[in-house]
Amino acid sequence: MPGGVSLPAYLSGSSSSPPRSPHPAPPSGFSSFFAPNPSHTSGPSRHRVFRPTRRDILLCLLTLFLSYLLFHPSDHSLPPRRNSRPKPSASDISTSGSLKTGEDGRIGFADRLSGVTKWGSLFSGGGGSGSGEAYDHDDESSLSCAVGSLAHEKTFGESVQTHGFIKAPALGDGDAEDEGEDSSDAVVADGDGEDDENDTLDGSATVLKGFQPGWTLVDKLYLYNGSFYVVTDDREQWPELRLMTSTGLPANGDPGNEEAREPKGNEILFITPAHAAKLWGHRVYQMDGTTWLFNDGQFIDHYYHFVAELLMGTWRTYCSLDPDITAAGETSLPPPKRIWFLHQAVNEWRDRPRFNSLVLFALFPSVSILYPEDFADMAVMTASTRPKAFVFERALLADRSAAFRGQWTAPTSRTVASALQVGKTSRWWWEPIRRQILRYSGVSEDVIARNLEGYGSIDPAMLGAVNTHGVAVGDSGIKAGLSIGAGLDTVEPLAPPGTYTPIVTYISRQKSRRHLTPESHDNLVSALQRRAQKANFELIIVEAEHMTKEEQVALAARTTIMLGVHGNGLTHLVWMPATPRSAVIEMFFKGGFARDYQWTAHALGIRHFAFQHDQFFTAPNLPNVDYPEGFQGEQITVDGEKVADVIEARLAGRL
Repeated sequence: MPGGVSLPAYLSGSSSSPPRSPHPAPPSGFSSFFAPNPSHTSGPSRHRVFRPTRRDILLCLLTLFLSYLLFHPSDHSLPPRRNSRPKPSASDISTSGSLKTGEDGRIGFADRLSGVTKWGSLFSGGGGSGSGEAYDHDDESSLSCAVGSLAHEKTFGESVQTHGFIKAPALGDGDAEDEGEDSSDAVVADGDGEDDENDTLDGSATVLKGFQPGWTLVDKLYLYNGSFYVVTDDREQWPELRLMTSTGLPANGDPGNEEAREPKGNEILFITPAHAAKLWGHRVYQMDGTTWLFNDGQFIDHYYHFVAELLMGTWRTYCSLDPDITAAGETSLPPPKRIWFLHQAVNEWRDRPRFNSLVLFALFPSVSILYPEDFADMAVMTASTRPKAFVFERALLADRSAAFRGQWTAPTSRTVASALQVGKTSRWWWEPIRRQILRYSGVSEDVIARNLEGYGSIDPAMLGAVNTHGVAVGDSGIKAGLSIGAGLDTVEPLAPPGTYTPIVTYISRQKSRRHLTPESHDNLVSALQRRAQKANFELIIVEAEHMTKEEQVALAARTTIMLGVHGNGLTHLVWMPATPRSAVIEMFFKGGFARDYQWTAHALGIRHFAFQHDQFFTAPNLPNVDYPEGFQGEQITVDGEKVADVIEARLAGRL
């Protein structure tokens, strides 16, 4: 070359690579991504050249991409606007109004990723629409998520908005109302005409959704100064006050007790919308969701009365809002947001074994519980120089004394008997409750589904009756289209009889105050053991006090026939599947009889047999209710062979 200068071999083309150091390079954090060529060349210049592969390049890009997601100041880091929350798009909402979920009930992975950032903004630099537009700080729809908020949950600002009869004043104008409000010109919220005024008032009126004595279901029930308020222009369309509520005092035989339980007139007050507008103006605060109000004055701390009367009646009344509950317990009803015990303190509604609290919180994990002290606080809060009210978005009022004044409860002594007449519902109305308690107790789905062999909550005594068209219907099937009970449409069973071995559960009370004589107990056990081999059923004898609550519920779920002396343990029948073979056998002192478990069993579709020693009764042929001396004692007797005969006949479909 000119000047006698010779080029290095790797520049002159004689070598395909630059010189390498003769010494191995020290380990580097990048060595796993960029591995050097193992060949070495000595020379005056020592350079190191990396040769990344396609995989290395892809890994680098992925690293940059993830870094962008984590550290880029995207829209989710922006503060949310006041009183705003994210609004899911139409594609994120199912037809039921909830966020779309997978088959397992979980929110999809892609939906979770959407909470990290707007995918379109990665490439457009805009607000997430993919159109390249700049982020709009004033457009709340561009917020990908609101800091601290949950799906379907109101923000703090939304939760304290007033829901009164007039438009709330602008900030700084509140003092204008100190001298009172004139409803004639204050009720207009969004318009100047009379129609706008009427619409505003009508939209705040109380609506009766369902009623039978002792069970009242309403929308927009107001609470002010220690009283409930119904806002209506038509008082005549509402039930008599004494059929809705009472003073809540316990019932007893004392002179004057019945009169003392009659309402005084201030428990529920009726006012017009115009009066409400003048009284409260815009100062009405909404308690969202459904509230259950329990005005019962006694027996709430008893497992049977709490679950098989109060809870069952409340749920049945509530189910009048959903006529399409499925056999699998699927319902559109939301759970109650709060339950208010109007007469019981924190420990006065709990039974000694604590079944009441287990059932309540297993069913409604998010429910809030309120007590009389809370009612007293709100009475003081609302009755101020500037009256204000709270409004229940939806409320269900249960009142034991009021139920006994109706035509359904008085002859049966069961408050829930009135609830069964509220509106129309599915024959599977009890399944959401039963199935949830069984799942909470660890019962398998195949056992839970045994209810499909039956007809749902239909009185089995009516299955053998003749309907109004003269069509005879037996336990083996129900004629299509036959209607049994108030608003209950019946169809054929959804599953054939199961092939599992039936279980007969004897709940022994031999260590309780009311039990069989030792001789009768031994006779019964021997007869059942012999018959179990002959009739091919499994006999389980238990003392419930030695089992956990979940074990007791799980056993009831597997039980085909339950028997025991009249007592609280038979309450577990509410968790049994109602099938053509199901039955409850209750043993009484001679001449004694009570309707408690008989009525409950038949209301849920389970046949009941009452034994008085060697005689048994079943609906519609029942003895008179009676509590003779010895009813609560230890001298109860029964003929074990006769009991075994009934069990064998029932399992064989002959009885």
